[in-house]
Amino acid sequence: MQPQKRKSNLLDNPFYRLMGTIGDLVVLNVLWLVCCLPVVTAGAATAGLFSVAHKMAAGEEYRAAAGFFKAFRRDWRQATAVWLVTLAAGAAAVLGLRGAAVRDDVLTGLLAAASFLLLLGACCCGCWGLALLARFRYPRALLALVDGARMTTANLLPTVGLLALLGWAPLLYIVAPGWFVYFLLPMALAGGSVTALGMAALIRPAFKKLEQAGRKAPEPIDSFETDPSETDQEDDLP
Repeated sequence: MQPQKRKSNLLDNPFYRLMGTIGDLVVLNVLWLVCCLPVVTAGAATAGLFSVAHKMAAGEEYRAAAGFFKAFRRDWRQATAVWLVTLAAGAAAVLGLRGAAVRDDVLTGLLAAASFLLLLGACCCGCWGLALLARFRYPRALLALVDGARMTTANLLPTVGLLALLGWAPLLYIVAPGWFVYFLLPMALAGGSVTALGMAALIRPAFKKLEQAGRKAPEPIDSFETDPSETDQEDDLP
C-alpha cells in the first residue's frame, strides 16, 4: 500500500501535472498537424483539437489521443462542411484584397473594406462554428455556422481575443520576421494546441451559459469507444 500511496502523491504533484499537460498539448498538436496535411481534413482535425481543449479548459477528465480521434470521426462531415465554407470565404476575401491592391479607381476602397470584413467574418464564424460543433450537438453544419455568427456578435471581447490568437503569428512574421524564427520550434511542438486551449479558455464563460441553458454534448459514434465515466459525465450536462 505504501508504494501505491507514494505513486499517487507523485501524480498529484503540480510539477508532474504540468509536465503531463505539456505532454498532452504536444501530442494533440502533432495529431492536429498530421491530420491537417490533406487540407480537406483540417476542419475535422480542428474539431477534434477543440473537443479535447474544451475539456481541458473546463477542468474535465480527458484522454488526448483517444478524445481527438473520437471527435474527428464523430464530427467529420459537419466539420468538413464548416471548414470548406470558411475556406471559400477566406479565399474570396484574400482575392478581393489582392485585387484592391492592384486597382486604382473609386471602387478600390470599397472592395478592400468589403474583403477585409469578409476575412474577419470568415475567421470569427469559422472559429466559433468549429468550437461549438466540438462541444455541442448540431444536426447540420449550417446551424453551427449560423450559431457561430450569433456568438461572434454576442461575445465581442472573446471574439477579439480569438482574432488576436489567430493573427499574432502572421503579424509577427510580417512585422519582425527575424523574431518569428525563434518561435518556429515552440509553434511546431505545441502552437496549435496552445492556441486552441487559449481559445477554449476565452469562450468557456459563454459555453458555460449554453450548458446551463440546456445545450447537449454530442453523442459518441459508438458505445464501445467511450469510457463509461466519460459517458456519465456528458449525460450530467444540463
